[in-house]
Amino acid sequence: MYYTKVQKDIIEMLFPDSDEYNLILASIGNFAEKEILPAAKRVDQEEMFPRQNLEKLVNQGIMAIPFPKDYNGLELPYPVYIAAIEMLAKACANTALQVSIQGMICEGIRLFGNDRQKNEFLKEKGLVEGRSLASFALTEPCCGSDAKSIQTKAELSNSIYVLNGTKTLITIPGEADIILVFARTDKGISSFLIPCGTPGFTVTRVIQKLGFKGHKLSEIRLENCKVARENLLGEDGRGLDYAKQILNAGRATIAAIAIGIAQAAYEKSLVYSKDREAFGEKISNFQLIREKLADMVTEINAARLLTYYSAHLRDKGKDVVSEVSQAKLFATEMALRVCDNAIQIYGGYGYTDEYDVHRHWRDARLLTIAEGTSEILRLLIANLSLKQI
Repeated sequence: MYYTKVQKDIIEMLFPDSDEYNLILASIGNFAEKEILPAAKRVDQEEMFPRQNLEKLVNQGIMAIPFPKDYNGLELPYPVYIAAIEMLAKACANTALQVSIQGMICEGIRLFGNDRQKNEFLKEKGLVEGRSLASFALTEPCCGSDAKSIQTKAELSNSIYVLNGTKTLITIPGEADIILVFARTDKGISSFLIPCGTPGFTVTRVIQKLGFKGHKLSEIRLENCKVARENLLGEDGRGLDYAKQILNAGRATIAAIAIGIAQAAYEKSLVYSKDREAFGEKISNFQLIREKLADMVTEINAARLLTYYSAHLRDKGKDVVSEVSQAKLFATEMALRVCDNAIQIYGGYGYTDEYDVHRHWRDARLLTIAEGTSEILRLLIANLSLKQI
């Protein structure tokens, strides 16, 4: 089953009355295996945005899992959402990545938007359900983690903001309907909800990359791009604070994607090691292969516990900046180790397109960078730990 026994055990540990959640997650697992998985290899090899997969998710309500019913959400616990994203990532990481980005931006609008923006973007435009797609534009050629140094400017004139600048390493601006852009105003860094296709908004180039081939990574130029004052998200000058909280909200889902990718690589390695023969016996009988398999499953389960725990604390209203950062740090670095071991177990075949195992490593490699690099997360975790003493 795609919904693993370990996932089920954790959900039952967190929620004693978990029958409904288990039924939902088992159904999502079956859906991911039958409907999402078959396109995964093609999405990667043809660098094809998984729009059809995402349209299927709308009908299943998967993107809407954690959001309030007022905005057409399902209002289910966050660990259920995390488990669903993990299974989607196991089937097709490219599909799961858009779910993560979508959820991150919806959470930003839910936290910082006014009533009109919440109703318009989350409900009417269907961001919560996935009927419209969203992207996130913070990084610039000059700065990534150093977000306070962004140079894109937004000048207010007669209730219209005029934006000028360049954003880079932006996912799917050519596919998205709405993009959350951060720019500098007189009061500091601010955030704007901009419909893609607004005059002055141009995708200038597509950037080739290692993994997540189904997500076009692009550079965009804002040239006298006019945005109504009503599309300012939250307060003028609070954008950097918002960005930090939005990125923090996305870290648990990135951890879930890492776990799903690692689970896929691990399960393929199990099957291959039991089928592959060398020196007259199955390679699964070799001690060093067994050592790798043991390390892989142990690290996956440890990452899963960290991630579901942070999601559970979030639902309880706790400050989970440290916990979710720990989960993201450990899960993403774990995924790289697991996927590297999978390639090693496959030997030469692990390096080939035919066996499709290196795709998992290529996808996992992004995750120690996106939504907070491992280095930034270590600094953050250490700083928060020292403040407790």
